[in-house]
Amino acid sequence: MWESAGAVASAIIAAAGLLTVWLAARESALRRDDVLAWANDVIDALQGMVLVCLLDESKMGKEAKQTKAVEIAFRTSTLVERGRLFFKNRRSGRFGEDKPEAYRGLRPMVLDPIVVGHQIACAWPPATELDRAKLLLLAEDAERKFVSLIQREVGRSRTAAAYTKRSGDGAQLRHLIHDLDEGRMRKALAQLR
Repeated sequence: MWESAGAVASAIIAAAGLLTVWLAARESALRRDDVLAWANDVIDALQGMVLVCLLDESKMGKEAKQTKAVEIAFRTSTLVERGRLFFKNRRSGRFGEDKPEAYRGLRPMVLDPIVVGHQIACAWPPATELDRAKLLLLAEDAERKFVSLIQREVGRSRTAAAYTKRSGDGAQLRHLIHDLDEGRMRKALAQLR
């Protein structure tokens, strides 16, 4: 009888262990998916700021650029706050001790580029031409830093297929245009007429 009870207890303990492992894996996957969705929103906002800084006003009107910069200022502000759900401040002595718990200590590095993007969006409308050139460079740096940091968090260390692992060819539009087949070009021109 004790042997049967021991076997049942062992089976229950094993099942509970499996359930615990499964729940932990599920929670980890859900967190990764949530962080990835948030990161995609951040990339949209930061790349949007790069484009606001980069595009000539003849391509994107002055008012449209200002409107987009204001929109990005709002988005980046909320994205920083949403990021605090995933990445907690690091305690640093008594720094921020008077603040609510989520704001005590030092902000995590992964949120810094979003804060910079927010500051750029706020500074862009009244900026001089020279300052806008500086803001463009800082916007590019912020986006690249964020992508590099978040890739470590949610990116895969290996690709699923060997083909996607291969190096790109660094293609540029002017080279691609030069290499187009004449027959394809004639067909495309005919379709456009």
